[in-house]
Amino acid sequence: MDTTTRTCAAGLALLATASLTGLVAPAGAAPAERATQRLSTTLRPSGDVDGSGTATLTLNKARRTVCATITWRNIEAPDAAHIHRASDGGIVVDLHGSVTGGPRCATGVPKRTIARILAHPRRYYVNVHNPTYPAGAIQGTLHR
Repeated sequence: MDTTTRTCAAGLALLATASLTGLVAPAGAAPAERATQRLSTTLRPSGDVDGSGTATLTLNKARRTVCATITWRNIEAPDAAHIHRASDGGIVVDLHGSVTGGPRCATGVPKRTIARILAHPRRYYVNVHNPTYPAGAIQGTLHR
């Protein structure tokens, strides 16, 4: 067996082993769900006309966590932040720790809630509240 034949045979053997152990997905197979997924938004005025900011969320369905990094400019210090459902505005995930110096991650979030947010991020928005604008100073619709 020459070098080219041995290399090709070794490659085929490796590919066969990988296929048998599930390391190689068949053509057309759906990619495995990633453990964590990131969503973000640009926060725009909803109450405070000068306010702005950003929100970056990392969602982990297996660990049931939603972690947030939220920045803001030109608003009074926030006292709350949430993910709301866009259709009715109901609070879905409390993110207050990310704006008050507490824990950045909401824990115990139902897997179904995380799955719904990931499936349709534009149906949800982040709302940042402060004492002057208790209904929300800045907000933004989530996207990938």
